Amino acid sequence: MSPKIFSQEEKDAREREMLECAKAIIRTQGEANLTIDKLVKQLPYSKGTVYNHFKNKEDIILAISTDHMRSVANVFIRALSFDGNSREKALAVHIGSMLHTQANPQDFQISLTVKTAGCTMKGSGERQQNQQQTETSLVAPIFAHYKAAVDAGECSPPSHMGIEQLAFSCWSVDFGTQALLMGDFNDCTVRSSLNVERELVNSINLIHDGMQWKPLAKDFDWQATIERIKKEIFADEVAQIERLQAQHTTN
Repeated sequence: MSPKIFSQEEKDAREREMLECAKAIIRTQGEANLTIDKLVKQLPYSKGTVYNHFKNKEDIILAISTDHMRSVANVFIRALSFDGNSREKALAVHIGSMLHTQANPQDFQISLTVKTAGCTMKGSGERQQNQQQTETSLVAPIFAHYKAAVDAGECSPPSHMGIEQLAFSCWSVDFGTQALLMGDFNDCTVRSSLNVERELVNSINLIHDGMQWKPLAKDFDWQATIERIKKEIFADEVAQIERLQAQHTTN
């Protein structure tokens, strides 16, 4: 009897099932406790079938990281479609990033784990290439937006900084603010008095003002822009956040 031939759609669905199972293990037990053996015990597939999809544990983590980057790339594209000036669009990228994290907190936490796992070089060449391509698709529209604003004379960044450096400055502030301020904190810590949205917007405005990106923070109603961004571009994320907050209150 010849072996069953699976379609690409069936293979993709099977891989998705494996990744969701791996994410569940990471959420409950941590990345260090994810193993192929544990994954196989929770799946209706043999170890050989899992290895047909993934070279090792690091391959799985790379796949999870790449999936997360794809979802963030989609957020950035939607943000840049906002009907506003170039600085408003840039702010929309960060508001979208924040809302995406708050709507998918566990996925963001896993992405933090992946970035500290040191797994990239242990993954397969194909997974590494997929991640590199996805990261390029993630940042390319941001670089293009910054360059267009500079070329149009809408901002004047320091002469010693390139477009990539400017974008990285904003990206690192975005990622760092969310990583430091997500979750619950002891009332005695400095972070307990800080608000993610407020601190993120303040920090991004400092950078944009430093680039002389018009209009400056003091000359524009940025809160009105933020409300529009939430309503016009990221209503689904806002609704998901509200559902999560309601569940948390109930529990």
